[in-house]
Amino acid sequence: MDVGSGRAAVDPVAAKLVTADSVRSVGEVEQDALRVAAVLRSRGVAPGDRVVLKADNSAGYVTALLALVHLDVSIVLVDHRQTPEETLRFAGLARARWAVLQPALPTAEVGTLLLDELIAEAANGQDVLGSLSFVDWFSRSDALIAWSSGTTGEPKGIVRSGRSFLGNIERTQQRMNYTEADVLMPLLPFSHQYGLSLVLLWWVARCSFVVAPYTRLDHAVDMAGRYGVSVVDATPATYHTMLNLLRRRPEFATGLRGVRMWCVGGAPLDRALADKFIAATGQPLLDGYGSTELGNIALAAPDNPVGCGKPLDGVDLQIINDNGVTAAPGEIGEILVRSSGLMQGYLAADGSVTPRENDTYRTNDIGYRDAEGNLYVVGRKFAVHRMGHTLYPEALARKAEVVGAPIKVVALDDPRRGSQLVFVVADPELREARHWRELICAELPPFEQPNQVLVLPEFPLNANGKPDPRQLEQLVLEALPGAKDRVTRTTEPEPVPDLSALHYPERVQALTAVLDFLRTNPQQVIDVLTEISNHKAVLEEIEATISALEGAVEEVSTYRPGQVDKMAVFMSSNVLLYSYALYMLIPSLYTDEIIFRPSSQVAGTTKRVHELLAPVHNLESIELTTLSQRQFVEVPVAEADVLVFTGAYQNAELVRSELRDDQMLLFFGQGVNPFIVAPGADIDLAVTDALRIRMVNSGQDCFGPDVFMVNAAEAERFTDQLVKRVADLRYGSYTDPEADYSSLCYDTALEAAADYLRTNREHIVQGGRVDFRSRHVEPTVLVRRYNKKMPIEETFSPIFNVVVYENAQQLKSFINSPLVNERAMAAMIYGEDQAATELLAKRHAVCANMTIFEVENGNKPFGGHGVAANYVAYQGERHAEPILISKAVAEHLPAAKQSRMANA
Repeated sequence: MDVGSGRAAVDPVAAKLVTADSVRSVGEVEQDALRVAAVLRSRGVAPGDRVVLKADNSAGYVTALLALVHLDVSIVLVDHRQTPEETLRFAGLARARWAVLQPALPTAEVGTLLLDELIAEAANGQDVLGSLSFVDWFSRSDALIAWSSGTTGEPKGIVRSGRSFLGNIERTQQRMNYTEADVLMPLLPFSHQYGLSLVLLWWVARCSFVVAPYTRLDHAVDMAGRYGVSVVDATPATYHTMLNLLRRRPEFATGLRGVRMWCVGGAPLDRALADKFIAATGQPLLDGYGSTELGNIALAAPDNPVGCGKPLDGVDLQIINDNGVTAAPGEIGEILVRSSGLMQGYLAADGSVTPRENDTYRTNDIGYRDAEGNLYVVGRKFAVHRMGHTLYPEALARKAEVVGAPIKVVALDDPRRGSQLVFVVADPELREARHWRELICAELPPFEQPNQVLVLPEFPLNANGKPDPRQLEQLVLEALPGAKDRVTRTTEPEPVPDLSALHYPERVQALTAVLDFLRTNPQQVIDVLTEISNHKAVLEEIEATISALEGAVEEVSTYRPGQVDKMAVFMSSNVLLYSYALYMLIPSLYTDEIIFRPSSQVAGTTKRVHELLAPVHNLESIELTTLSQRQFVEVPVAEADVLVFTGAYQNAELVRSELRDDQMLLFFGQGVNPFIVAPGADIDLAVTDALRIRMVNSGQDCFGPDVFMVNAAEAERFTDQLVKRVADLRYGSYTDPEADYSSLCYDTALEAAADYLRTNREHIVQGGRVDFRSRHVEPTVLVRRYNKKMPIEETFSPIFNVVVYENAQQLKSFINSPLVNERAMAAMIYGEDQAATELLAKRHAVCANMTIFEVENGNKPFGGHGVAANYVAYQGERHAEPILISKAVAEHLPAAKQSRMANA
C-alpha cells in the first residue's frame, strides 16, 4: 500500500463512489475531500485535535472521513443514532475540540461543524492542488477512538493507532483479494469498526463503492443490480431480511447474480441462515471475525469458505480451554489474539490513553479451530453451570440451530438448579413451542436441553443491527409464566456471608470442599448415585445439592438457630446426596454431633455416598451407623435433641411415641402434590411440566403428583399431547445419559405399581406393561372421570393418573377431601382459577404455572400444612407447617430462642 496517498496507483476515473442520487469518480471524491479539509483548516481544525464524526451513511460522510484522515486529526467515531446527550458525553470523555456531524448538538460545548454546510462550502471553493495523504495519520497513536458495544456494561473508548488500523486493512485486502473491477456495497453503518474499515478499504483498493440505504433492502438490492455490485457486506440479521425479501420478490434475485462475495460479520453466523442462503443463492456466506479492539482477525474467502477462515497474516490466534492450555481441534475455549492491529489501550477519564496491559488480547469470545486451522466463533464467553456441566449459552444456540431456525439461549439463575435455559427461537411462522422443543431435544444431550422454549417472529435488535441480549432477556421474563418469580437475575450482587451466626464457622471450609468436589468431580458422584437413580435425575440432584450448599451460610445467618448438641437422622431412600447436604452438612454449622442411619432399601449406596464425601469434608461430627432401627431408636435417638425422620407417616408416629417432650421431631413425608390443569392453561407448558415432575427418577420421587386433575374443557388436548409424548419416552439403564426413564429400584414401588395397574386396567389409555424380570414399568397414562370414591394412591412409579373434572364444585370437593388435606404438601396449578388457587393456598405450597422444582429451595422452608406430609413435633404438640431444619430449631427449641434473643 502507498501510505503517502493511502491508495494504489490506478486510473482515478474508473473507480466510482455511487449513491442513490450521484456518481462520482475517485478523482472527484479526492478533490472534494481536499476542499473539505481546506474548509476545516480554515475553521481552526488542526493536526492532533480530537474530532467527533457523527452522521448517517452518505457521500458527504465518506468525503469528511477522508478529509479528517488527511488533516491528521484523532477521529472520535460515534453512532449517528446516539442521542445528543450521549454524543456530548462521549465528546467530553474524549476531550474532543470539534464535532463534524448532522444534525447539530443542542449546546456549544464543542465546536460544531455541520456536515451539510461543510460539503456545501467546499463545493463552492477552489480546487486544491496535490493529493490526499495518510502519512501523518498512519503514525498517529490515537488516530481512531471507537467505542465498545456496551452490551455487557458501560461502553469504553477504544484507542487505535493509524498504523494498526491501516495495516489491518492492508492484510484484509490481501486475504479477500479485492480487484479494481469490484463494486463494494456494505449494508452497514459507517460509524462502527466493520463499516468504517470498508470505506477506507475501498479507498485503498481503488474499486467502486455503493453507498446504499442499508435500512431499505429493496432499494439497496435495486442499486446492486443497476451498478453491478460484486461484494456485499452485512450482518446476519440483514441477510435474514434479504432472504425474506427475495422470497417475496424473486425478481430481485436477477440483480444480485453478479455478486461474487457475500461477506458477513458483526455477530455469530447461525447455521440455519448459512444453509438457507446457500439454498437460495447457490453461494456461501463468507463469515469473518473481528473486534473494535483488533479490527479483522480471521476471514473466510472464496478459496476457503470454511467457518471464519484462518487468521490473517501476522495474527497469532490461540484457543485456550478451561484448564488454561491450548485446546485441541474441535475443543471450545476462549479466543486469545496477538496482532500488530491491537489497540493502544482504553480511553481514561481525563482523555488520556491507559495503555493495554500486554500484547495478548483476551477477547472474551469462545470458539474452536478445526484440524486445518479454520476458526469457528461460538459467541461471548458467558458460562453457566448446570447438572454438573459448564455450558456456554451461545455454544448451545449454535448447536441447536441445526434444527433450521435462528436460536438464542437465555440463561436465568435458578435457586435450585443453578440455571434455567430458555431457548428463544426466531420463527416468522410462529410454530408452537412444542414443535421446536422436540427438534432441539433430539439434537442435544439431556444436560443441554431447554427448560422452556419461547417462539418469537424475530429477535429484538439493538442500534447496530445485532440481537439485543437485554431486550431478549426482558421478553423472556415477561413471556414465560412465573419466570420473574422463580429466577434471580445473575446481575444481582452476592450477599456478604455473616459467619457470626454460625456456632461452628470453621466448618464452612468443609462445605466449600464438598462444593468444589461436586463441581470438579461430578462423575465420581454420578457413578455412585446411578446405582439407584437414572442419569438425568442424578444430574439434577447434583445441581440442587450445589445450590443448597452455596446458600448454607446465608440460610443459617438468616434463621440463626441455637446450638444443638446432638441430631439423629433417619435417612431417606432417595435423593441421597441432596439429603446428605440438607440433613447433615448444613446442620453441621450449628450442631455438635450428627449421627444418621441409612434406609435399609439403599443402605449400600448411602454408605458409598458417605465414604466418598467424608474424606472431602473431614467432619468427624458426622457419623454413619449400621444399627438396626430398634437399636438406633433406643440409643442415638434417645440421646438426640433433634430427630429428622423421612419416610411413612405411620412409622414416624411410632417413633414419636417413644420420644421425650424435650426432644424435637422433624417429619418429612409424602404429599398428594396434585397437578391441576384449569381452563385457559398453556397446554404445551402443562404437558411438558407434567412429564418433568412425574418422570423424575422414573417416577420414584416424593414430589411426583399422585393425581392430575384436568378440566373437561382442556382434557382432550392435554391427554392427547401427554399420550404422544409419553409414548416417545426413551427407556435405558441408570447410567444411560440419554434415557428418559429406567427400571424401578425399589421392590415396594414395583409391586405397588403392578397392583395399581392391574386394579385400574380399564382406565389405561397408554402403556401399562410391567416386566418383573427387568423391573421395567412402562410409563402409563390412565384417564377417568372425577368420582369422590376414586382411589388416590402414591405409586412411586411412572404412572400418570389423569382425572377429568367437570366444574369448579368437583375441583373444590377434591381439594377439600380428607386425604388431600392430610397429605397437603404442594400443589401445581396451570391456567386461571383464582378460587382454586386461594383454596389450595390454605394448606399447600402453591406453584402457579410451574413445577415444585421451581419453587422448592433447599435453604428455605418448604411443604404444606398436612400432618401426613410434614410436621414439627415438640413438647407433645405437632405443627404441620413448611419445614427447614435451621428455622425449626430456631423457633421451637428453647436454646434456639435464647440464642436468637442474645443475637437480636
